[in-house]
Amino acid sequence: MRFYVSALPLLFLSGPISTAQVLHPPLKTNPIVPVANVIAKGEGNWDSVNRGRAGDTPGGIKSLTGKSFSKHTVGEVRSLQRSRIYAVGRYQFIPSTLSYAVQKAGVQASERFTPEVQNRLLQALLDHKRPSIGAYIRGEHSNLDLALRAMALEWSSVAWTSGRSYYGGSNRAHVTRHEAGIALRRARDLYSGSPTETSQ
Repeated sequence: MRFYVSALPLLFLSGPISTAQVLHPPLKTNPIVPVANVIAKGEGNWDSVNRGRAGDTPGGIKSLTGKSFSKHTVGEVRSLQRSRIYAVGRYQFIPSTLSYAVQKAGVQASERFTPEVQNRLLQALLDHKRPSIGAYIRGEHSNLDLALRAMALEWSSVAWTSGRSYYGGSNRAHVTRHEAGIALRRARDLYSGSPTETSQ
């Protein structure tokens, strides 16, 4: 088994590094940007929340607490999820997912729920909860369909094979498989240092 300590991005060097992060190296920071942006297209912004249904809190966290998420600690956000809110942030972390990502990313309860922290949590999901996505970006497999299915299972706004949200009901797919596929291929190119890295 190889160890990839040198592959850890700088953002992880500012806090505790877990054994899981050493054994299962996280993605570099920049390559996930295309994927992060396409997820956010369908999910929300840094201060987005819902209380159980998409779009039910258009004013975001500020409309409920008077403060942006950057002013709340991760511990406060998790406490709010036990009473007032459900999905949070740019990537709409639900309670169980946020708990999982916090543990995998080594995020402390005292850290602010800033854009940087939200991105660290997203990266943890791509590496650990939905590893087929991270593995595709790292070039460890070439099954784009597998990665697309994983995205649709994690984010209801990303289309399933049917073109609709996997979860149905009031959930709507705002990101097509084509759009998600472009983002994944772009992230893969960025990770590998492909010549297409500088194109827009």
